[in-house]
Amino acid sequence: MKQSLPQLSKLLLLLACICFGGLQSEARRTLRVGYKILPPFVVETEGQGLTGPSVWLWEHLAKDKGIKYEYVPMSLEGLLDGLEMKTIDVCLSPLTITADRSEVMDFTAPYHTTYASILKPKLSPIQKSWRFIRSFFSLNFLRALAALAFVILIFGLLIWLFERKHNHEEFGGKMKGIWEGFWWSAVTMTTVGYGDKSPRTIGGRIVSLIWMFTAIMIISGFTASIASSLTMDSMMSTHNELEDFKELKLGTIEKSVTSEWLTTHFFYDKKEYRTVEQMLRAMDNGKIDAIAYDQPILQTIVNTDSTSHYGLEDIMFNPQFYAFGMSKKLPQKLRDEINHAMLYNTEKMEWKILLAEMGLQ
Repeated sequence: MKQSLPQLSKLLLLLACICFGGLQSEARRTLRVGYKILPPFVVETEGQGLTGPSVWLWEHLAKDKGIKYEYVPMSLEGLLDGLEMKTIDVCLSPLTITADRSEVMDFTAPYHTTYASILKPKLSPIQKSWRFIRSFFSLNFLRALAALAFVILIFGLLIWLFERKHNHEEFGGKMKGIWEGFWWSAVTMTTVGYGDKSPRTIGGRIVSLIWMFTAIMIISGFTASIASSLTMDSMMSTHNELEDFKELKLGTIEKSVTSEWLTTHFFYDKKEYRTVEQMLRAMDNGKIDAIAYDQPILQTIVNTDSTSHYGLEDIMFNPQFYAFGMSKKLPQKLRDEINHAMLYNTEKMEWKILLAEMGLQ
């Protein structure tokens, strides 16, 4: 029994050394850092390689902690699967922290807060003109026009009833007289006053007085109604709230947080794409009406669009917290060191200046 105790102690010491050595080698090995080009956070430029806020942050914290790493280009789906299957160690491109993702991967503290938004093609001057002309044939406009014609007809009939027998040359006949009454009513309402027709009977002149004084108020009201109908039609052709986009075909990135949010909020008419470039081509070709994705990425598209073809809607939804994703196979000590170094670097003035220059503050 006494002899077995030293042997057991040696065995335990050997196991401890193996585990400690394994942890040390894990900490010292070259980390596989997966990335996806995602302007403005991860940008690839000729001669400079990878740049952007996420790249700046990772390279500074890796330098502070003496971490060796290699970059591995991947798709978004590849990054998520790589962290889950532990084939990569860190995701350089910003990932939104979610409960589902946290079950299969770890996250640093968030280094940027943002929202999702909507990108739409801008209307050309010709399209805007056509939309305005088309509004004159809208149901609201036609209703207002019909109501105005009805009021004119009523006073035209009244003047015809009083004048048809005593002023036969101007308001005589049935259909012709009614038309002449309608003409007189319209001319009087608009204050044109050609003078080609004038009532002669007392009843006709009383109707004329009533019509002349009330027509001013009536025409003002109908003018406002017509203007309102045109405005309402124009507003209906634009989308000021997120719910309005349920009627349109939306494009988004597959397996993104925005895609999941759209599904859970009953945006069924959506189409997923692997890259932002594919979404833009689809929108240019009319396959989708708008793009729903992270606001900083969409804003970068607008900023770099030399033709001013795209516009960002003033709509924000689904708040998101960007962080570095980390594989759970990394030792906890190393994950803590990465997180601490990231927090330390995000408190630097250089980081705040960089975000301001990129329009991310």
